[in-house]
Amino acid sequence: MVEQNILDSIAEAIVTVPGVASFANFAAKSASELKTQDISKAVELTSADTTDRVKVHVILINGVNIRDVVKEVQIRVKYELEKLSQFVRNYIVDVAVDDLIVL
Repeated sequence: MVEQNILDSIAEAIVTVPGVASFANFAAKSASELKTQDISKAVELTSADTTDRVKVHVILINGVNIRDVVKEVQIRVKYELEKLSQFVRNYIVDVAVDDLIVL
């Protein structure tokens, strides 16, 4: 299970990125279950030695430059996690865009 301070740090980094509509539930079985405000349902974490791999599932706003938004999410999440671990661990951040939403 992922520690709450890590989840909070990831959530705070993502909600400020323009173009991100919501977190996405990676275990959702239907479209109605996809959108979530619970960050623990949107983050997968695997660890090996001094490297952690984080996969974040998000829903973006239709019409944004997906590549730019994903890159910004990666940069912010990676920085916040490394800052949290005092730059002792390395992080690889993958971003999965599970849906686009029209506003």
